[in-house]
Amino acid sequence: MNNTKQKIIQHSLVLFNENGISKASLRDIAKQADISVGNLQYHFKKREDIVELLYFELVDKLDNITALKTDDILKSFINIGSESITIFYDYRFFFLDFISIIRQHDKIKNHYSELSKHRKDSFLEMIDMLIDHGLFRKEELKGEYQSVYKRIEVISNFWFSSILIQSKTLSKKAIDDYSLVISQSVYPYLTEEGRVHYKRMFNEQVL
Repeated sequence: MNNTKQKIIQHSLVLFNENGISKASLRDIAKQADISVGNLQYHFKKREDIVELLYFELVDKLDNITALKTDDILKSFINIGSESITIFYDYRFFFLDFISIIRQHDKIKNHYSELSKHRKDSFLEMIDMLIDHGLFRKEELKGEYQSVYKRIEVISNFWFSSILIQSKTLSKKAIDDYSLVISQSVYPYLTEEGRVHYKRMFNEQVL
């Protein structure tokens, strides 16, 4: 990607995050990037092209952090969630405009549908590893861990929107709050050994 194109992407991300996609026109982006609209359209014919590129950039960054480290797999599992949330925040426009983007971009919608299936399979594989290491309990209900994944996915997609319903701004504190919600959501599925390890990780009192 050449320097001008990268510059456009970086400034688009800032505008999308601050104002939302609908309030960031090509003219606004060009002004922010200090280039002409014609120069911008040489690289991106329409705003939707920028949105798609940023979406796939987001996916690539998430792909780079999804492998469990076997030296401490529970900590690695929790850290994947925390690192994902930080990336979500950096691309928060996507989650704040999630429904609109999915409705308007068939390419993103189709890719996200397949990505969700892949992410679920990866999540279940990680759970199996945690069970094998005695840190997670086995399922007590049919499809129990698939439901856990679905709950986490729904929270991930709409967490930032939920915050803005009650607040005027979205601060980085949302990352810490969100991380805690996600990590605590898996606590009930830990074994006794897993709970002791979890509490040590978060400096909680071990009973």
